[in-house]
Amino acid sequence: MKLKRKSQAFARLIAGAKQQNFYPYFKPISRSWGPEVEVDGRKLIMAGSNDYLGLTHDPRVMEAASQAIYRWGTGPGGSRFLSGNMSLHDELEHRLAAFIGKKSAVVHTTGFLTNLGVLGSLATPADIIVCDREDHASIFEGCRSSGARILPFAHNDRQAARQKIEIALKKSPDASVFLITEGVFSMSGDCADLPEMVKIKDDFPDLIFYLDDAHGLGVMGRGRGSAAHFNVTERMDYTMGTFSKAFGSIGGFIASDDEDMLVYLKHHSKTLIFSAALPASNTATVLKCLDIIEQEPERVDRLWEITERARAGYKAIGLHTGESKSPIIPIIIGSEEKASKFAAALYQAGVFALPALFPAVPKGQALVRTAYMSTHEERHIDQVLEILDKLAKEFKIRIDDSEGNSSFPTSPPVDCLEGFEHM
Repeated sequence: MKLKRKSQAFARLIAGAKQQNFYPYFKPISRSWGPEVEVDGRKLIMAGSNDYLGLTHDPRVMEAASQAIYRWGTGPGGSRFLSGNMSLHDELEHRLAAFIGKKSAVVHTTGFLTNLGVLGSLATPADIIVCDREDHASIFEGCRSSGARILPFAHNDRQAARQKIEIALKKSPDASVFLITEGVFSMSGDCADLPEMVKIKDDFPDLIFYLDDAHGLGVMGRGRGSAAHFNVTERMDYTMGTFSKAFGSIGGFIASDDEDMLVYLKHHSKTLIFSAALPASNTATVLKCLDIIEQEPERVDRLWEITERARAGYKAIGLHTGESKSPIIPIIIGSEEKASKFAAALYQAGVFALPALFPAVPKGQALVRTAYMSTHEERHIDQVLEILDKLAKEFKIRIDDSEGNSSFPTSPPVDCLEGFEHM
């Protein structure tokens, strides 16, 4: 009965939001052209997709996926550990490792499963994991599954991370210590200060640096990722990436120069061993996307042109976008209700962009997450900016509107992991 009461209360909450027309999630997209989508018979500008390079609709990519289906079928028929391993998987692992500058890689079925399985295998209850408080949920779930002590540090704060590591090693000098951060943070759009973070390894040479580059791969470093962008590839012990963003598919991988450890992971990651393998069509998609990124780096350049044009427009309007340095440009609003209503108004005006609420972001920092693609046209950006300008004034969410507005985040946010430190 307790479970039923909990679900009924939540269902009533969702029903109320739907009745007031500002429930934003699970909208059924009936057709997509990439930068535009059709929902409920209306065509909208997609301003929230992770398809950064617009490759999901590239004819060459779709043809590669189609041909793979005819050769290998629609599904793998088993896990990679058993009957589902294909020559495509092995080829993709070699290509990925070479692309990001590592010796080897292991492909999983999703990015979430990659972090969950890899971190659950690498770390043990005797170990310590120091991670950025704004790391993705899959990282924290992987950390929890390992049983290791988890010490979150203030976002992008090298000194805070170093202090956590120093204190932890004094208590447990024999523990393996992991430092985990993201290359590009999925909600704020800002980047890890990797050149500063890797300096911690100078003082703690046994420190294991784990980079989640889900939103950096295909975007930063002319596509080769955040470590390449900052020229610190060789200092990353493990680099994780996904295919559901710039690589137009689904799946994930872990790459490293420690080939023995990757052999270990291939035989111990439960999410790899006990999940069906990545289907051939998805795998072939990623391989073709790799071809295109290597052959057409100007596609990445175009992404940044579009991004900077949009960012300049947001600034001219007076929107609060935080520390974004990527194609992810949040519109920080503060109030969860206002963020939801603002997203609903965008939708009605023809722009598809959804709100991010607690616990996806810290309390008091609700935002509407926008993200841009290399296939957006000038007319798309012009239209989005025109709508944003109008609605920003109507909802009073501009920086100049913040004075005296209690719903606007003018003080330090309450962290979504406040009080969480698993010792």
